[in-house]
Amino acid sequence: MPHYYFDIKDGHRLVDPSGLDFRDDDDAIAKAGVIAIGVSLDQPAIDPERHIAVLNNSREEIFRVPVYSKPSMSTT
Repeated sequence: MPHYYFDIKDGHRLVDPSGLDFRDDDDAIAKAGVIAIGVSLDQPAIDPERHIAVLNNSREEIFRVPVYSKPSMSTT
């Protein structure tokens, strides 16, 4: 199975040291979407440059998933 890494980038880079195995690029990209949701919940600041970089086994970036800010909670 191919190996992928998921680095968080937002002006700084948080490197994924171990990565995960997935069947193909599509499965890895789907996982990056899940990671992006978790990051947006943990750090809801608005940053249009923040994204999850999906890297292949050679650590070449193959896709970017944007991290959106946490939606505001309505009290009305």
